[in-house]
Amino acid sequence: MLKIMSRPAALLLAFVFCLPAAPARAAGEVVAGVIISLVGAPTVKAAKGKASKALKRNQFVNDGDQIATKAGEYVSIAFIGGAEVRISESSTFDVESGGGKKPTQLFTTIGKAWTRMLHGHSGISIRTPTAVAAVRGTEADIESNERMTVKVYEGFVDVSNAQGKQSLVAGQMTQVAGAGSAPEAPKTMSDSDRGTWQNGLKTDGTEEAVERLQKEADRRRSLEVKTKDGKTLKLNLEKK
Repeated sequence: MLKIMSRPAALLLAFVFCLPAAPARAAGEVVAGVIISLVGAPTVKAAKGKASKALKRNQFVNDGDQIATKAGEYVSIAFIGGAEVRISESSTFDVESGGGKKPTQLFTTIGKAWTRMLHGHSGISIRTPTAVAAVRGTEADIESNERMTVKVYEGFVDVSNAQGKQSLVAGQMTQVAGAGSAPEAPKTMSDSDRGTWQNGLKTDGTEEAVERLQKEADRRRSLEVKTKDGKTLKLNLEKK
């Protein structure tokens, strides 16, 4: 992913290309995902930003961004690591990693999200103050408020903290009362436990959006510039 260019590389660019203009995006931004659906006007705030801005469909989000929804607002994001996350109303999620070189990971204190994997090798971890839900190749519903609740619709999820760990399979749920409490033993979900809010988000065009996301990630990894004699050089901006 895109990282700040080393000092020698920066000096080389200044010498060869007579200090070309810097890219419009902020230095160090790492693309994390793309908005594939939304309801209402969810917002995003950059890691070092002071103001929140309204999200738009097909907009890219970056590592470090904070996504927020109010009552009646919902948003779905496809992440570079292969997970789709649908965020429910009245939620705030920090994008710790979109799943490029690091595993996909989000953090929330108050929020609800539904996850699914866009391919079989993807996964995502959602952290809360009470525990971590490690979702692997599955559909799951994770909610954090006074306590953490995890529901598994397909596949399996591990829920763990310093006090213990529980492994859930499809049709099971668990809760964590607080940071000092271990995850409760899994129990079978009833029909009334199953959430349906995620079905209100239509994600037509997901495949095309993911292709755009991959192209954007590739673009941010490199920079093509022309020398004075007309030659084109491609520089890799990733620091090994």
